[in-house]
Amino acid sequence: MRNLAFTLLGLIMAIPTWASNPDTSLDSTTTEESSDFSISILTTALAETFPEAMIVAGGDFFKYRQLSHSAVLIEHPQGNLLYDTGLGRTIAESFEQNNWFHKATMGYTLLTPAIDQLAAENMSEKDLLAIIPSHLHWDHIGGLPDFPNTPVWVSNKVASLKEAVDPDHAPAYLTGLISGKEQWKSIEFNEKEYQGFSRSKDIFNDGRLILVDLEGHTPGQVGLFVNLDSGKRYFLIGDTTWVQRGYIDNTPRPKIVDWFNPVDWKIEQNQQVVKKVHDIYMAQPDMMIIPAHDEVAAKLIPHFPKRGY
Repeated sequence: MRNLAFTLLGLIMAIPTWASNPDTSLDSTTTEESSDFSISILTTALAETFPEAMIVAGGDFFKYRQLSHSAVLIEHPQGNLLYDTGLGRTIAESFEQNNWFHKATMGYTLLTPAIDQLAAENMSEKDLLAIIPSHLHWDHIGGLPDFPNTPVWVSNKVASLKEAVDPDHAPAYLTGLISGKEQWKSIEFNEKEYQGFSRSKDIFNDGRLILVDLEGHTPGQVGLFVNLDSGKRYFLIGDTTWVQRGYIDNTPRPKIVDWFNPVDWKIEQNQQVVKKVHDIYMAQPDMMIIPAHDEVAAKLIPHFPKRGY
């Protein structure tokens, strides 16, 4: 029965894109000419088409979504950062570690690595101060091998790569993506409350970029508040929820996801984080809250090479 259920789920989740017409245009934002502090998003690939009901509890079975794999570029006077990398040039090789079911349900298309998008605008890894993965799942560090000389900053709760990257927890962790271990550095959080989160880190001590502890989905997941000089504010929440509806409705992932392939390290703890994000949404409607894979929310950030100021 369980094998039959796996097969049925694979067929449902692998519904071709012609079954619906999801809005996957990459950018509908406008930008302003301003300072040297900016934000932009680089969409590196799109996922297979999924019924929304497979993404968030209470979602519509007849509404199809095509989630995205992205990196967010933060350009700051003291150094440029990538929050996540999306998928990279070598992802196909790493993806081969998966079994047939995961390949069928977690496939990707329209691969455009961040390193290639940067190169098209005469940028390279030399222009980056660091990469900050929201967490270490494959679809967030899939581009790390493309940046072998760039420091990678991770939460100090991630005591070691061995602890954070469980080789037996594929497809979430694909160990072949971890490289340049000498470049990994620990983020030392302060026990200072910020926006309801008890641990935070003001990266450049200027109030513009604030990391917070979002542990729950994985050990050491981090979120990033981006406070632009124009007054616009973003909150990048990694995989706390996959889509906006999760924090808007304060609802978890579908139970069927946890049954087939649990994705949250600590489900109850992650739901507590979802509640905090929900409270921010309710209290601060001008805050643009961006789940890492939400292809609709991604439009709130100018698509590289455009910038938001």
